[in-house]
Amino acid sequence: MLGGRYFLTTYGCQMNVYDSEVIAATLDSLACYPVEAPDDADVIVFNTCCVRENADLKVYGRLGEFKPLKKKRPDMIIVVAGCLAQKDGEAMLARFPHVDLILGTHNLRDLRDRLLEIRETRVPMVHVEQKGADLELPVRRANRFQAQIPISVGCDEYCTFCIVPFVRGRLKSRPWQSVVTEAKRLAAEGYRELMLLGQNVNAYGDDLEPPMDFADLLRRVGDVAGISRLRFTSPHPRNFSDRVLDAMAEIPMVCEHVHMPLQAGDDHVLRRMNRPYTREHFMDLARRIRARIPGVAISTDIIVGFPGETEEQFENTLDVVRQVQFDHAYMFAYSQRAGTPAMRINDHLPEEVKMDRLYRLIRLQNDITMERNKALEGAIQEVLVEGPSKKDATRMTGRTRGNRVVNFPGTPDLQARLVNVRLVQGYTWGLMGEMAPEPACASPTGRSPVGNSTEVASAEPTPAVI
Repeated sequence: MLGGRYFLTTYGCQMNVYDSEVIAATLDSLACYPVEAPDDADVIVFNTCCVRENADLKVYGRLGEFKPLKKKRPDMIIVVAGCLAQKDGEAMLARFPHVDLILGTHNLRDLRDRLLEIRETRVPMVHVEQKGADLELPVRRANRFQAQIPISVGCDEYCTFCIVPFVRGRLKSRPWQSVVTEAKRLAAEGYRELMLLGQNVNAYGDDLEPPMDFADLLRRVGDVAGISRLRFTSPHPRNFSDRVLDAMAEIPMVCEHVHMPLQAGDDHVLRRMNRPYTREHFMDLARRIRARIPGVAISTDIIVGFPGETEEQFENTLDVVRQVQFDHAYMFAYSQRAGTPAMRINDHLPEEVKMDRLYRLIRLQNDITMERNKALEGAIQEVLVEGPSKKDATRMTGRTRGNRVVNFPGTPDLQARLVNVRLVQGYTWGLMGEMAPEPACASPTGRSPVGNSTEVASAEPTPAVI
């Protein structure tokens, strides 16, 4: 056994969050226990992202800060895992020789053996073999009422701006029987909300033999008794079929929320991004989703300042945002990623142009988000309580089925329960509410009963728009 204390910090997407649950389970199996401060740890793990340059800089900055601590405590083990580790490998170890282990995204199963080996030899190593991901490793769940189920990893789309296929590999789907078995086990253990997870979740099953459709997987998981909510992320507009839309509308546990990345609202930019749809296709899809699922919330990702983007093309993106009326959005200025095809496109834009466009987009989307949240004032909706607010212990925080953050006065015994909340005041980040005695309008279609679950550690809402 390794023993001792560990500090684990995570950067990036929901897949990274899931991978950190795998890392935590591995450390638990080595008789390690978590601590809140890195100075108190015997093992420090950075689980990293490399989708944007800022993510790289954050990690590299933190690694530099730990050099004096490693010198002071040479027995400490420092691990860098995840996408940045997969991308930079040997170069990372050369830059930070005080790091003990560089572990790639395909190698989480080997973490236990590598840690024990380092403890014996004290020789730093890089382990970034691309041997395929394992989607059925033990996990240490972040809480006891929400769980992520990976159904696929990797992506075959190869968007020109995206590093994911190069660090996560091509699409690999998990057999549907394994997904359903895990869903049943989680339901039996008291979990009430499940998230089906994949880089391109609705391309699920294209690589299986025989092929399997994501809509069929939704229906199979939707038949699992005991689950109150079912979510999935992230779908690609190209793969969003009417069969998936029908399944969403017909399965009561599927939440009325779709996160559907737009990336750009101009056809020429979309072609340069290798996004095989048009602005009209996207807007028509959004209209069909809203018509089929009344009250659905649609969120998105948008990149501004892609190489060669003109002011007119950026205005086309703003026009799509105005027409679709996203409930919230994650918005970014284009970030160059070494190894991606977009690096070879001429006419990279000045930083000041990219940031000006980003701020203009944020102002527009914030206004839309505020209006859509304020339109819900007075409604009663079902909220899954995540825990007390870190800023105000007298308030609880949770999410509606539309994935809106709601804060309301409450007590810790409400943690992990589904409760009725009257929405009182809308903001950009979410809504304030109050407990309501009336039966919850659990969704705009009233599809899900209110229920209870076990308690859970506290959680804090995150901004709807960043």
